Amino acid sequence: MTTRRALLAGAPTAILATQSVFAPSALAAALGDAGGAGADTHALEQLMARTLAGELGDGGVARQLASHITEAGFRWEYPTFPVREADSVVAYAFGYRSATGKVDPNTGLSDGAEKPEPGPINAMLADAVHAIAKVRPVRVYAQWEIAQVLTGKYGMKDIVPIHPAKGPDGKTIYLSTDGVAKAAIAHAGSAQALGKVAVVGHRDHVKRCVLVSRENGMAAAVAREVPLPVQYDPQSAQPWTRRRDAYLLTDLIAQLSMTRGRILSELAG
Repeated sequence: MTTRRALLAGAPTAILATQSVFAPSALAAALGDAGGAGADTHALEQLMARTLAGELGDGGVARQLASHITEAGFRWEYPTFPVREADSVVAYAFGYRSATGKVDPNTGLSDGAEKPEPGPINAMLADAVHAIAKVRPVRVYAQWEIAQVLTGKYGMKDIVPIHPAKGPDGKTIYLSTDGVAKAAIAHAGSAQALGKVAVVGHRDHVKRCVLVSRENGMAAAVAREVPLPVQYDPQSAQPWTRRRDAYLLTDLIAQLSMTRGRILSELAG
């Protein structure tokens, strides 16, 4: 099952309450689109396609671009399944705290001397993992920021922590979302060995976490009953995880980069 509106799953109650008072979309009505779930997004995609066709003089390419932009920027829903179906958990961290502040502000990477700490958002992600574990005590593959909280706060045992590697200069090599997925699979032996994977991630990151997990062969979705954090940490060592607009732009670009990669792979044969 996949949720159909952009911010319904995991959104704060205030946001949901605000959505309910809006009238049907004037944009959808103007473009002759019937109401209902997804009407606004579909109408917007149509409008973008028409506008791009005028700019590019190519309706086919305009429709392709509009589809890619809509999927990355206007659809933030994610697939879910009942928590009781989970065979394993893969948990993706979101930012972290630096005790020393010795971090490259452009990358959020340490100079090799800092003392990283999980931070409040990863503590919330650990809470989500623990909520799953109370229902389904399965093996958890978690980035170290989450794993540290799971063992320290909850005393959980069946945890496989995923740490970033160090370069020859002693500096941390950035551990990407894709890197976490590949590490979990390497620890498990194969994607199939993970079974049905409950993905845990920040509300604004988790769609891409699922996409990346699936691209790496996992049968991945989000545990439907477990809320995910939507908060941001202004003291995060990674600048793009300090504020929502900054992160959503970052994730949108990452999703478009994934689409570009697939297209280039197709062209390469």
